[in-house]
Amino acid sequence: MSSLSFLQTVIPLYFVYLSNCLLKGRTRLQKLTFLFQMKSGVEVDYQFEKGHYGPCSYKLYSIIDNLSTMGLLSEKKERTPSGNVVVYYELTPSGKSLLNFADERKILTATIRKSMERIYEEYGTLPIIDLVRRVYTEFPEWTEKSELLTF
Repeated sequence: MSSLSFLQTVIPLYFVYLSNCLLKGRTRLQKLTFLFQMKSGVEVDYQFEKGHYGPCSYKLYSIIDNLSTMGLLSEKKERTPSGNVVVYYELTPSGKSLLNFADERKILTATIRKSMERIYEEYGTLPIIDLVRRVYTEFPEWTEKSELLTF
């Protein structure tokens, strides 16, 4: 695994870490990672596409599935009162160890961590509808196929 693909693997783990090791929602993780890719200046490419709910990365979904399969991230699904499914991502002890390894090997550099922390501080705790609105407002070119333009 190259250091770039390893970095792309640990970025979602670090966002979960920043949320006190429990991050609520696939959409939230997608949007935070998108914002990091667009704003950080770090050369990562999750191959985001213009989806029905704004920017979406199937590559990121695959990475998250692999993290879960490897026991680095656990997923818990719950139904909302409206019947939607919400996924909670929890960082496992093995996931924390991998983040420590990435830190020690200078893959997850101080600059990258600070950039992710800034993204998380600005957007990470917003209600999901506000987070999506911010992404749509700041990156309207990514909403062409969106079903949420009138929310």
